[in-house]
Amino acid sequence: MSVPLQGRDITDHRVNQIRIAIQTLLFLAIIGAMYWARDFLLPVTLAFFIALTLRPAVRYLQKRHVPPWVAATLFVSLIVGAVFLCGYFLQAPISTWIDQAPQLQQKFSHKFSDLADVLKRFSKLTDQIQEAAAPDSGVPVQEVVVKQHSFPSLLVSLTGYPIQFGVTLAATLVIAVFLLASGDLFYEKLVRTLPTLTSRKKALHIVYDTETEVSTYVLTLCAVNASLALLIAITFQFLGMPSPYLWGLLIFVVNFVPYIGTMAGVLAATFMAIVTFDSVGYALLVPLSYAAWSLLESEIMRPLILGRRFQMNAVAILLSIAFWSWLWGIPGAAIAVPALITVKIFCDHIEGLGGLGEFLSSRHPQIGDESSTDS
Repeated sequence: MSVPLQGRDITDHRVNQIRIAIQTLLFLAIIGAMYWARDFLLPVTLAFFIALTLRPAVRYLQKRHVPPWVAATLFVSLIVGAVFLCGYFLQAPISTWIDQAPQLQQKFSHKFSDLADVLKRFSKLTDQIQEAAAPDSGVPVQEVVVKQHSFPSLLVSLTGYPIQFGVTLAATLVIAVFLLASGDLFYEKLVRTLPTLTSRKKALHIVYDTETEVSTYVLTLCAVNASLALLIAITFQFLGMPSPYLWGLLIFVVNFVPYIGTMAGVLAATFMAIVTFDSVGYALLVPLSYAAWSLLESEIMRPLILGRRFQMNAVAILLSIAFWSWLWGIPGAAIAVPALITVKIFCDHIEGLGGLGEFLSSRHPQIGDESSTDS
């Protein structure tokens, strides 16, 4: 006895709803597991991205009879040396800023004392309007005082972050050394686990494309950030900012986090310029020059150097940064774009993910668009 066509459609519809519900629950469970196991997954993920970035160089040296473990140790040692060098040069100014935080806050507040008086008068006027509008019930109103955290306590609370950063970095570099020293063993194991020759070829294409794209992006971004940091440091020196080249080093580091790093750098430069210079108008030249060079870098330098293949949807980048920042904090924000590039490569090689890959791509005109527009 056959099932009626209408009943079969209802059954298929319910099966699809159950399938979608199970996939949604599985997706949420994966995100929850990533958040809960972030202390383990974060260094592993960072190590994989470091291995993807340095793998072409290790393979190049391997063809010239340099063992992978020697090349891996060399590259990771250079990374460790660069990190310690940055920490050495940034430790003194940051420690000075933390020690002088109360004085810096007073200077900043003094510069805007007139604006603070206006805000206080406006606040008193608002309170008077609320008291006049509120009914007099005869019951005394209990005043609630909210204690706000001051700027110095915020800086002091940030001093504990380098300890966690150091532990994560150490674990990341150890895992990266083993991944790089293993050579192509990981790729061979991946190919052997797949059942068909077609799936093996597709997996190798995905792996090698991811390796090429991520390494090109990260290394090119390092060069772009170094150029931007040098230009801003020279500009800061011309404007009279103290320790301009240390500012350049700080800008080089924070610019690895798109958008958020630039905003944080502009805000920090604004604060320090206001407490450094007597004229607020002249002090604003510092963040304005910072913002101008950053805009030039993001809109001209980076697209020109990286090319069209790395141009992605700005909304997708912001969503990726927001998601990874919530998931794993500042290191998560740093890997947001490489992770997005990896997802884009998977979408380009898997037919069912073509729609997602199109969403991640930036909008660029096709060859026939201009002619169709003119007509």
